[in-house]
Amino acid sequence: MKDKNRDLTSDTALTEAITACMAPATAAAKSWYPRLKAHLGRVKAATRADFANRDFLDELWSDESVSSTGMGSVKVAPALDDPEFRQWFSQAFTEPLPEDPTQAEAQLTTLYKELVRRLGEKCGRVARLKLNRVMCAKFPEYFTTLADVGALKFLHRALGGASSDHPVHAHIAIKRRLDALLGPVASDNPTGELDRLSLPWFLYEHIADEPESVTEPLSTGEIASSTDGLHPLPASLRRKGLTAIKGNFGTLLEFVQVLQDGLTREEFADEVRRSNPDLSENSLGTVINTVAREFDLCVRDGDVYRLNARGLNLLETRDPDEFADHLLTKILGIDHVIKALAHGPIALVDLTESLKRVNPGWTSDFMPRSIIAWLTSLEVIQQSPTRKCSLTDRGTTWANKITWSPEALQIFDLPVPPTLDAVSATAEAPLFVEVLQRLELINQGRLLLPTDLVRQLHVGLWSNPVRHFAVLTGISGSGKTQLAWNYGLAACGAEDGQTERVRIVPVQPGWFDPTPLFGYVSPLSQQYCSAPFLELLLRAARDPERPYVVILDEMNLSHPEQYLAPLLSTMETRGWIDLHEMPEDITDVPRRVQYPPNLAIIGTLNMDETTHGLSDKVLDRAFTLEFWNVSVDDFPGWDKFELPAELQTSARNLLGDLSKALAPVRLHFGWRTIEDVLRYLRLAIDAGDTESNALDAVVYAKILPKLRGESTERFHLALGSVHAVLLKRDLTRCAEKISTLIADLKETGAARFWR
Repeated sequence: MKDKNRDLTSDTALTEAITACMAPATAAAKSWYPRLKAHLGRVKAATRADFANRDFLDELWSDESVSSTGMGSVKVAPALDDPEFRQWFSQAFTEPLPEDPTQAEAQLTTLYKELVRRLGEKCGRVARLKLNRVMCAKFPEYFTTLADVGALKFLHRALGGASSDHPVHAHIAIKRRLDALLGPVASDNPTGELDRLSLPWFLYEHIADEPESVTEPLSTGEIASSTDGLHPLPASLRRKGLTAIKGNFGTLLEFVQVLQDGLTREEFADEVRRSNPDLSENSLGTVINTVAREFDLCVRDGDVYRLNARGLNLLETRDPDEFADHLLTKILGIDHVIKALAHGPIALVDLTESLKRVNPGWTSDFMPRSIIAWLTSLEVIQQSPTRKCSLTDRGTTWANKITWSPEALQIFDLPVPPTLDAVSATAEAPLFVEVLQRLELINQGRLLLPTDLVRQLHVGLWSNPVRHFAVLTGISGSGKTQLAWNYGLAACGAEDGQTERVRIVPVQPGWFDPTPLFGYVSPLSQQYCSAPFLELLLRAARDPERPYVVILDEMNLSHPEQYLAPLLSTMETRGWIDLHEMPEDITDVPRRVQYPPNLAIIGTLNMDETTHGLSDKVLDRAFTLEFWNVSVDDFPGWDKFELPAELQTSARNLLGDLSKALAPVRLHFGWRTIEDVLRYLRLAIDAGDTESNALDAVVYAKILPKLRGESTERFHLALGSVHAVLLKRDLTRCAEKISTLIADLKETGAARFWR
């Protein structure tokens, strides 16, 4: 939607807005004005006895000629049933108003406040929309058809008034401003008074972000006037759930309080930080987007966020019902939950699973649980000690408004590309506690690597608001790729190991440019040939509120600064990656994509003669984590291969001693090598080999070939220690090989297994 001009303080701006309202006002005159005129006539002709009559009052308070009730559910019957209230009402509403405008406003304000007080005492809640509707019907020369107080104050503020002004003053000020600009209504204009009475509604509708209507005015947020309830948006056009924020409804109330005078983007971010000091910087935009868009509480007017009609209403009422029409018709999943619970309580786990079926993209419990938490905070649903969910009285009222069958999002529905403002900083870091819990589930109750190591990877990845890039280095077979993969699954909430948001991309030698990652235009077919990395990147850009993880395995088999060049630049500034210049109707691949702040890149690398070092350009952007301290005893698969107890003990001690001997020169081995050794021993024993011979053969084949180095004191000591270990266990073939390496080292100054 294009930006609205919400500043009508100048006569020029107001005149332009009035001109723009002419068409919908003319259309409305045909259907709305006759009913409105008849209703005003009946009220004007009413006597004091009529205003004390129960049936007349019931018709007066329920009539929707001035404005439809929409989601209004506050009952006034308890007040109307009370004879004392009816007696007071008849006297107060038939009392003549002073001729002096100031005194008349004061008397109307007193009447309004007293009516609010009495309704509150009799009904528990104040039917504010109905109250304004009745005041307009009785005093049309002072009031407007803007019965919704939030909409009234929204327009009053746009005309230069203060949102804190009393509703009576706002009505009168709006009418005075219009009269001053347009002059008195011509006596020969049959609809002139009705035009002037209803013009404020059309002005509000013009500057608000609600869809324009050609019917009578609606309550805040209602999509269209309807006798059978609200009109829901299709599932594909709804917002995909509600983002969790700390404090839920209580935090929203705090935000509307500080937003009443307007906040700049920076001031809004400061308030978000104050409400949750532990929130990461890249989550500030997420919270602002939740307040402004998901809950529809404020609008951006230039660089300032201001409360809209819903926000102004919530500021005054602090009532969760202000959200009912919006949440039921525009947020995916809300109507499903309430409709399901209308048939009776449901266990939390079952309700969560049913919500996940509403959107195929909700592969974890995160968004369904967030929706349930919000509805609980809004007192729409409640949870029993046995974790069963049920509707509250408010929830039952909301359920009665759902006259449609809730629609699920189809698998082929693609996420609606969000605006730049909406995704400027929406990637919230996964909670580390939840990541650890999911890792334990994935690894069947075990953390295969120290918690501190996992914590370093997690914090290193998400400490920057946009650039989530880590490099895992160390000895081959130490579990780098496995950690990256399992971490990606845990961060993305895929406890079952299935997700489209984690992908391993094996780097190949000879990647001299970005085409292996981003694809290219085929010179033969003139079609764009995509790549797995690009597909994940585009999914992340279209789904900015969830993390995506890509693993560049063996990333230094080619020069990373060459094939990663576009990423290394754009991850600093969240710039744009240019993909091609083809016409948009030829390929589904966009011409360019903005670097998504919800994408985490984990690279694994080994340092040997077949790989390349990392340039400063890469190191400056990456968080580097080393894997050198590999514990033989901590290997999780010792009992996996069912070796004889004596052989398992011998193998564990042998590998432990060899690892300690080689660790000072970083030639020790990882868990992959340990697993290969145990697999060999299992089959060798089954094939009739002796334990000693099998150990000699597998150490010779799996551990010694990696030994190489120059003449240093440390390397001399390492080979000597290895030789002693092998001799102690009678591994004669291995010991002889080490003897030749020691001799080569003394004679040539270098030694290697392969010569």
